[in-house]
Amino acid sequence: MERMETLESVGDILRARSDEFRDAVHQRFYQDVLEARQVFPISLRDTHRELAGAVAWVMERTPRTGALPPELLDTLRHLGRDHRRHGFPAEIYPAFAVALQHGLRTLEVPEVEAAGRAVELVCSVMAAAAQEADREGIAPVFSAEVQGVQRRSRRISVVRLEAGLPVDYRPGQHLPVTTSYLPGVWRMLSPALPSNDFGQLEFHIRTIEGSHVSQLLATPKVGDYWNFGAPSGGLSINGEQDVLMIAHGTGLAPLRAILFDMLDWPPERRRPRVHLFVAAEYPGELYDLMGLWNLAMVTSWLSVVPVVEHDTDPWWVGIAGDAPEVPRGLHLRVSGQVGEVVASYGAWADRQVLVVGEATKVHRTVAALIAGETPAANIQTEAWELADQWPRLQDGQ
Repeated sequence: MERMETLESVGDILRARSDEFRDAVHQRFYQDVLEARQVFPISLRDTHRELAGAVAWVMERTPRTGALPPELLDTLRHLGRDHRRHGFPAEIYPAFAVALQHGLRTLEVPEVEAAGRAVELVCSVMAAAAQEADREGIAPVFSAEVQGVQRRSRRISVVRLEAGLPVDYRPGQHLPVTTSYLPGVWRMLSPALPSNDFGQLEFHIRTIEGSHVSQLLATPKVGDYWNFGAPSGGLSINGEQDVLMIAHGTGLAPLRAILFDMLDWPPERRRPRVHLFVAAEYPGELYDLMGLWNLAMVTSWLSVVPVVEHDTDPWWVGIAGDAPEVPRGLHLRVSGQVGEVVASYGAWADRQVLVVGEATKVHRTVAALIAGETPAANIQTEAWELADQWPRLQDGQ
């Protein structure tokens, strides 16, 4: 079947000249909406980093008439509800549409009129969704207070917060997070606990070399307040198939939330067998291993296998004390690349497979699983840091 002709050529230019497009949009938007500059950080490198990619994503799926196809509308409505966290009223969207059109003209994209109609429709859909959420009384943001911070290793922290009221998210989802000392800068973090009546939240944060944002999020003070936007993401299990989970580093967080949620399933609901591989570069970065082993010992459906790339810790890993001893009857630590280790067990064709963590490692693991004849259709992924939220439209899609 021949693919519909779209505004893909506009998307190509936006992806190739993303910074130029973003700067042109900012220039016009800040000129027309003076208060906007107070909301975003001084350094523009952390602002709207995915703006060009998001607009390109729309263009690659929009016909040359500029009319939005129905299959994009749910995504755009979610964005409209989510973007309320920035503090702008829905009435601001016409000005943002003008700024986007200015950016398109600055780049001298082909079919600029159709592309301009498309972004105007995008802003209209997002504005309507934001207004609907406002009418329904859905709060654009909520806050939680930092209750405790544990440095589990030099690169990994566990941060616990409490909102005081239930926080509406599903286990396996992630939340956009910001703080008073990171104005306008939002990062996606996955809760490591399911939602509860007290709004208790736990996040596992790995500091990234050269990233002041990750460093500040990993080292808050008790009493600090974090703000959160609407949840997104869709990692889940159906309860009907057994499950393979593979956690790269702090990719454990959303999988841990799913496991703890399973503890609260009603007795009549069958709990599938879960085989969890916890991967780290060094033994000292298996930061929640004892807790997972304790959980495995009190459940009949969970097994945990720790996997490390290196057998010993370098001096800088900074773990306090010795690595925990393996409780009797549980799996010994394995060395190697976790994808190859898991694939060595054979195909996991009868399992739901969830792989979470840093993008390069996730992609390598998925490739090893598929090479070992695990069906790609069985695999759910959440690839962090290098992930592209707005991928190009591939042939056949």
